[in-house]
Amino acid sequence: MGIKSTLGVMMNFYLCQNHFQIQASIVDSLDTMLIMGLEEEYKEALEFVEKINFSFSNTSSKGFETNIRYLGGLLAANDLRPNKMLVKKAVEVAEATLIPLFVPSTSLGSDLMVPLTYMNFKTNQPESGNTINLAEFGTYTMEFTRLSQVTGDPKYEQLANDLVNAAIEHPTRMPGLFPTTWTVNPFAPVDASTITIAGGGDSFYEYLIKNYMLQVDKSEAQKLTWQNSVESIEEYMLSPTSQNPDIQYVAMIGNSSVYYVSQELICYWPGNILLGITQVEDEDKKIKYRKFADTFYESCIEAWVKTETSIASESWSWVPQNDALEKKLIKLFEPNLKPSKQAKAKTSPEKRATEKKKTLNRSFNDIAETLFDSINELIRTEVGFTRLNNVDKRPVVLEDFQESFFFAETLKYLYLTFTDKNCISLNNYVFNTEAHPFILPEPIAYQS
Repeated sequence: MGIKSTLGVMMNFYLCQNHFQIQASIVDSLDTMLIMGLEEEYKEALEFVEKINFSFSNTSSKGFETNIRYLGGLLAANDLRPNKMLVKKAVEVAEATLIPLFVPSTSLGSDLMVPLTYMNFKTNQPESGNTINLAEFGTYTMEFTRLSQVTGDPKYEQLANDLVNAAIEHPTRMPGLFPTTWTVNPFAPVDASTITIAGGGDSFYEYLIKNYMLQVDKSEAQKLTWQNSVESIEEYMLSPTSQNPDIQYVAMIGNSSVYYVSQELICYWPGNILLGITQVEDEDKKIKYRKFADTFYESCIEAWVKTETSIASESWSWVPQNDALEKKLIKLFEPNLKPSKQAKAKTSPEKRATEKKKTLNRSFNDIAETLFDSINELIRTEVGFTRLNNVDKRPVVLEDFQESFFFAETLKYLYLTFTDKNCISLNNYVFNTEAHPFILPEPIAYQS
């Protein structure tokens, strides 16, 4: 069996050094095939999945990626169309590649199991390490909760939720927001590390409310921490841009400095906030959260439509309207907060914001169509979709790399935007961070 790289260079499937990523693309796209009705492709993919040996790899595997892509993909496909083989493979993934990562530790004096980052298949042991980031250890809860529900074995759910519940017991300067880097033993935050809702922290916060909804015995502490995080982001990290204060981005705090730089990874937050509103009873908070979500959404769209290609960059920086954010943070970090850092980024969308945008007046479908047209026009090749070297340069320069999440997330979300709203209703499913839908124990009132 052979495949082509995204720029057309032939590679042998079984000898490719990126074998792990390639088979991840197949597992990652199982539920996408089902949703789109690609029956022949799904049948072929199932035959491939059944032959995967999850206890072997020439390279080390990262627990975070294995969990969200492999375990999440298998569980979601099984939720859409039950299949005992998929459940069996899900257990294999967990037992061979994820459970061994967890090692004994302590947190605030209590015993705890904490995961290391990489699994070495040559030794069948996790690779030693002293630290792990917030997103890596906080993104096991949904997959492990669903695995326990499917198998009837509570050990997976307990393992992941004990870890997150221990983390949120640690004190923090901003309610609900935690340093990104944590020590493994003892399990504790490294206070000098970055505080961010972007890479390294993003899915920890995303999963707090999603896992709460997935649980049968719900953790009110996780829900409260999520609410605190939403309110703290708006209070302590949201920064209006100097050229258009209506456009507001979320800063990072690192090395006792404020960095006015953000990542496209944070743009899941508007939907996450709207999802969380369904679990909030306070009407005033619902209104406040919705307004925040709208601001967040409009600003993220600005990061897309204001580039030369109408494709967002991985990260961007901006000039803040004033130093109000720093003055507020000094009260929390004094005397350690330093002057702000203008981090270098690939593009600065606020520089082109010369008028107040009316993004929210356009339908979601219109916006999605605009973004898809840019993707389809500029990064589509004969054999796949690749990525751009620079989103602000035309003619575009293509790189030779296709992410597996393009199948799992981008294409799936675009398809669901335009298809019947009852196809994978948001009232009945909650998506993991790789866009794999898990069926909820009971419906919610999210989608009209």
